[in-house]
Amino acid sequence: MSEQVEIKSKGGSVKVPAAIFGAEVKNNLLHQSVRWLRAKKRSGSHTVLTRTQVRGGGAKPWKQKGTGRARAGSSSSPLWVGGGVAHGPKKKSYEFDLNKKEKRSALCGALSARRAEEKVLVIKDLKLKEIKTSAAVKALADAGLPKESKAVVVINGSDQILAKSLRNIGNVKLATSDSLTVYDVLGAPWLVLVGDALDKLVARLDGSAAAEKKAVE
Repeated sequence: MSEQVEIKSKGGSVKVPAAIFGAEVKNNLLHQSVRWLRAKKRSGSHTVLTRTQVRGGGAKPWKQKGTGRARAGSSSSPLWVGGGVAHGPKKKSYEFDLNKKEKRSALCGALSARRAEEKVLVIKDLKLKEIKTSAAVKALADAGLPKESKAVVVINGSDQILAKSLRNIGNVKLATSDSLTVYDVLGAPWLVLVGDALDKLVARLDGSAAAEKKAVE
């Protein structure tokens, strides 16, 4: 049986794989993963008009000699007000590659860092009868989440009553076990796993590890 570690749960603790919640925390890999996630979100839509794209500028503004002014060939020159921009920013993608093994290792490292700080909380039985934010706040507090603490709450996406009750809490960010990222985990001091979110997260990361091992073999 693989080695296990414990994390806090409402009314006690639960055992989880050490390979996921007790892994080595590699700060350089966490940094790379955050950079990768932020780069994917950048639109890269910044752009300027070059001298060939500025309207006009086709005719020579004045004759070459005899005016006493400097020579000018086009009003779209970067030297002119309203002219094109030289060496300005153009549309580009900031994305770069991060392989599956690095992504998994980074997420396991982030989860392990939170467990080491004792700021991972498991709530297996959080159910609400109606959509009510105050009830969700009370349920989190009763489970052990300190009042007004910033947290990322991982839930089952099919529980819409719980999701709609939690989404209005200012200090809470919602995620699912499939969408949870390093950026989410590091962005809040607390990680709360609700219902079967823990099992699904473990299955997701164990599945990644198995796939990597098979690829190596």
